[in-house]
Order: sequence, then C-alpha cells, then structure tokens
Amino acid sequence: SEGDEVSYSNETAGSSSKNTTLLKRLAMVAILGGCAVAAVFLLFPHGGGSSSSSGDSPSSSQYTVKYCVTSSIKSTCTPVEVATQYTHQPVDTSVDECDETTDQEGSVSWADLTLPAGMVLFVEVSTNVKGQNSNSGFFVRPTRRTREWGKATVTATSASFHLADTGQFSVEFASSDSWWSETSLKFDALMLFVNPTLTIPSRVKLIPDTINSTVIDLGPNKAYVFGAGMTYDWGRDQVFKVHDRTHIYFEPGVNVRARIVQTEKKVDNVLISGYGTLETHYDLEPDLVGISDDATHQSIGIYGKNIKVFGVTIINTNPNCGTWGYCLNLNANWSPIGDPTDVFGADELQDQTLPAPDYKPRQAHCQEQNMDDSANTNFDNCPTSHADGNSVEFVKCMTWQMGQDGLNAGKYGTVDNSFVRVIDDSIKPWDSHGVYTNVTIWQQALGWPINFGWWSWVQPDLSTVVEDIHVIHNHNWHTSAGWPETKSGQCTIGGIYGSGAVKSNYKLKNIYVETAASCAVGLEISKTAYSRHPTAAGCVGSIVNMEIDGLFFDEQFKTGTGYDNFISGEANPYSSCTGTLRGQVENLTISSNVAGTALSASDFVLPAASTVPGLKFTAATDPHAVELARYTRYKGKNAYIGFGASAEIDEDGADVLGPQQCVERCQNDWSCDCVSYETIDGTGYCWKMRGCEDPTQFEDNSNFDVYVRPW
Repeated sequence: SEGDEVSYSNETAGSSSKNTTLLKRLAMVAILGGCAVAAVFLLFPHGGGSSSSSGDSPSSSQYTVKYCVTSSIKSTCTPVEVATQYTHQPVDTSVDECDETTDQEGSVSWADLTLPAGMVLFVEVSTNVKGQNSNSGFFVRPTRRTREWGKATVTATSASFHLADTGQFSVEFASSDSWWSETSLKFDALMLFVNPTLTIPSRVKLIPDTINSTVIDLGPNKAYVFGAGMTYDWGRDQVFKVHDRTHIYFEPGVNVRARIVQTEKKVDNVLISGYGTLETHYDLEPDLVGISDDATHQSIGIYGKNIKVFGVTIINTNPNCGTWGYCLNLNANWSPIGDPTDVFGADELQDQTLPAPDYKPRQAHCQEQNMDDSANTNFDNCPTSHADGNSVEFVKCMTWQMGQDGLNAGKYGTVDNSFVRVIDDSIKPWDSHGVYTNVTIWQQALGWPINFGWWSWVQPDLSTVVEDIHVIHNHNWHTSAGWPETKSGQCTIGGIYGSGAVKSNYKLKNIYVETAASCAVGLEISKTAYSRHPTAAGCVGSIVNMEIDGLFFDEQFKTGTGYDNFISGEANPYSSCTGTLRGQVENLTISSNVAGTALSASDFVLPAASTVPGLKFTAATDPHAVELARYTRYKGKNAYIGFGASAEIDEDGADVLGPQQCVERCQNDWSCDCVSYETIDGTGYCWKMRGCEDPTQFEDNSNFDVYVRPW
C-alpha cells in the first residue's frame, strides 16, 4: 500500500482546478471456499475525486450550499455549489406503528466542506424547505463557536457567513422558541461538516462493488479504498472484518451500505478514514458470531488497540421497526470475545435475578475481569495508555430509532471534534481514562446526551474527562415523563447505573446546552437497574468524586411532569455491600448556570439524601460570555420598525434576568443587530431587532435601553 500520496480536498470550492472524476478502474475478486471468504483485489495506483453516480450518498434538494476558501473573516470570495447529502426517518410510521421512533421525524441534509489550515470558509446557504425563513432568527450552532466570526448577510431564505474553524455546524432558519414545540421533532435540518484536508495514499486496493460473499476479510497488512462512483449496495447486510494493520479509506462522497467489525479477536493498528458515508440499511441475520451477534451489532464495532476512525459519516437507515446498534463502539466494556459455541446476548445483562445472576464465564477482551468476575489474563492488543488507545475524530453519527446509540471509544480512548444525532444515548463515557472533547450533540426524542452507563462489567472505572460538549438541541423532554420509570427522566447528564464497577474521579467541564432541555442531571444508582452487572453479592459500585465544572443552559428548563433534576444512590444495599460498593453518589460537585442562575439542592429531587453525601453546588462563569460593554448602550431609547430598526425578530420578546442575558440572545442570532431591553417591576424583557444602523432614529422612552451589536 505504499506509494505516492495525493491530497484530497473535496473539490475545494473557489480554486482554479478541481479533482477530476474518478477514472475507470479494474478490480478482480477471488472467491475462496467456505462461509466467510476473503476478497482479494488487484493492487494498482489509485487516485481521483468525487462523482455523482448512484454509488454516492443520496443528494438533497432542500438546501443549496456554496462555499469558497478565503484568508480571513474580513474577506470574501466567489463560492461554488457543492453537493448535499440526505437522510430522513426511514420508518414509515403511517403504516407501521413503531415505538422505537419516539415520534421523531424530519430529515438531515449535510455537506462535507474542506478547510485548509490557516484559512477561512465563506459560505452561502439557501433553504428550499417550506415554512423556513429568517423572520424569527438565523442561527449557526454551536453559537459559542460561530458568533465571533464576523457579520452575516441574512435575507428571508438565504444567508452568507464565515466559518473560521473545523467542526460540525447546524444552519437554522428558525426561531429559538421553535425548539420548545413538538413540531421541532419534524424539523428538516442542514449540517455543514467542516473538515481538515485529508490525504489518501495513491496506491491502495480498490474494493469492488461486485462481491458475492456477505462477509469479507480485509487485511492483515493491507490498505483498501471505497471508490467514489462505485455502487456499494449489495441488497443485503454486508460485513467487512478487519485484521491487524489494515487501513480502509473512503473517497469523498462515496456511500457504502455495510458494516466494519471485529469481535472474535483483538486487533492492532486499524485505520478507517475518509469523507464518505457508512450506512447500515438492511436487516441483520440474527446471532451469527462475529457478524451479527449482539456484540457485533454495530456499524463499526472492533476490539483492540491503535484503532483510529477519522472523518466518516455513519448513518442507520433501516426502514424496519426495532433495529438497534451503535454507530461506533470500540472495546465495548459489556461484551465478550465471540464464542462460536455459545452466542452472546445482551439480555444476559438484563437478568433481574437477585441478588445477582449467575453470569456465564465469557471471555473478556480488554476488561480486567471476565463476565463471571474471574480474572482476565489475556491483554494482548489492549490499550495501556493514550499512546496506543483508540481515537475517533471528525466522525458524524446520525440514526433514527431507539437503541441506535452514538459513540464509545473504550478505555484510554479519545472522541474529539465529532457530531452525534441519535434517538438514544449520544456519548457513552463508560470506561477508564476516556477523553471526550469538542463533541457537538443534537439529542433527539429519547436518551441522555451524556450517559454514565448501565451494565459495565466489574472493574475500576476512573479518571475520564468530558470537556467542551455543545448540546445544540435536546428533545428528550418528549419522552422523559415515561422513561426511565423514575422521576429522573432523561436529563442532559445521567443514567440508571447498575454496575459493580466503582466509577471515580470523572471530570466534566464546559457542557453547553443551547435550547429547550428537560433537566440538567438525572442520575440514579440501582441494584435493579434495567440493564446491570452487579457483583456476585448483588452490590453496585458508587460514583465517587465526580466534578461537573461548568454546566451551562442558555434557557430555562422545559417544565413538565414525570421528570426533574434527580440524584439518588442505592437506598437499600445488601448488608454485605460496604464501602464503595454501597452504591452511593459521593462528593459530587455541580458548578452551573441556568439562564443566569446557579442550580442548588432545592432544584433537585433527592429521594434518599443519605445516599448522596458531600453533594455541593456552586455558580459557574461562562468562559465564552459576551462582554456587555462591547455593545453600545443607548439609554432611554427604544428601537422597532420605523424607529431605527428595519425588522423585529421577536414578536413578543423574551423574559430575561438582565441586559447581559439580552445581549447574549442577540449574539447567538446572526440576524440580530440590536436589542431593546425593558424592565417592568423587576422583570427584564428583551426584543431582538435587525437593521439598527441609525441610532438617531431610536425612539425616546425612559423605560427602555437599546444595545447595538458590535460588528
């Protein structure tokens, strides 16, 4: 696989030349005997760019996206249109009643854009979605990242703006109030995935689109590519099994209906990289070990070390109700090495036998103990530090049913600069020394954005860091009243923990929630959790010395019945469960800011306060807070149409705690130029305006102040 390398830039817009269409290539498949056969491909120089054939992702007509590369947020260029891809709720709920969709509808269009180092993108977007316009606001989220990137030009259904860094950005012609409504579950979204320049080796083995086996082995010691312009759809669930030192590349725009797995052994040095799409679409044949058993029920599911997944978009479009599986699960701490004589089922970890089930002696991969709590003695190809830990970067995960969870990188694993939009738990920091940073989450109608686990096998679980997480939307208020069956509901952070693993010294820092959310923390430890792995004596581990340092909500909670902020340990542990196996939440500290006010104990349901010793609350300071002094204040002035403003964004205004929160609302909205702030009987009211170009036209009114945005 060695040879010259070529630089891929997704047909960088605005440049004088583009990547040429993929040249016609030859491939040959050698089908070997047996059930699981290996495909052998001819090796030859390979290069090229994107194509618009049926092998690429489905295109979208809901949005038009153009972009080009420029030097700064002060300069523009001539943008060029790029292709947008598309996914939507695949289950036809009009003919198939499906609880697993939790009423989630809508769609996501997306475009992969490339940002060279040190440069800036100039982007033009138009919406063709019926009912969408900027009359009530225009947002590019996460707003704390985008709001300092210069002035946008906004019309009713189009906008141009700059993106000055890589990341995943939601472009919204919608009011911030719309996310409080059930109609938000039907929103047609646009995501811009801004990626760094990616280099793909020029001499790799093309994976053909005409293969006859449902299982193909890739590697060892080989490099492959899914080529743009190929039709990677075999009309069935297609599985690729990876081996040591195997590299798999996706050319820009390619769509592959397959899964990539290895759960029968632990592998070393696997790379899955590129700006294409990996799509789980077809039903899995049940209980095939290493292929479709519960341990392998993932789009990407691999055991081992030095596993790197970069840039790939992972979607699940299975149209049948009840299909489940993670987007990506590396070294899952609840599943064993595959045993062809005894298929593993996840329901083994849902056995409610008390005090504990008699777990089978299933062989661990990298867990410290086997499933029956006997010692694991084989740690070959297991990470020992972040140097050989697994990494996930610039990965995008989008699914449409309950049970289709997000991302987990395992012990010593890192998830960075990635995007998750799922109807279940988004990120799963369930293992020691994990690092989850710069993740953007769009939580759909069920699940925790940050979930602390259910059924981890018994082993220490310590020192994981979750930092700079942007929850741009969180619709789980839609189902929180009914799931889980406690008053906790599904908050932003939490879970129903039923593991004998003691979780300690976790640190969460700077978690930002932009729109309507049900609650902040809903955390319960229970010996009868729905999914669980207690010790043999029925003990559940405590959660000790967890620090939440900076939990920020831009808006008040969406109040409802059946859910609330909630913390509880195990109220009735067995007498033999002592020390850190009593199932307590010990020394939890929460530093927060909810629309200007810190959380306190009075904001929480604490049904067994003795199980939550050392609980502390403090106020948090937003490191990205807008400086009020940067806005020009016009005291005793009011702005509206005819008096210094060309348009009123808010019809009724919004209740705010003060002018600081008012200008924050304006700064988040790229169509806002100024705000009118009024105080009545100690309550602040805020109206966003645009076109505030002539302050001399503001109305004299002693009850108001106008704050003009500094562009």
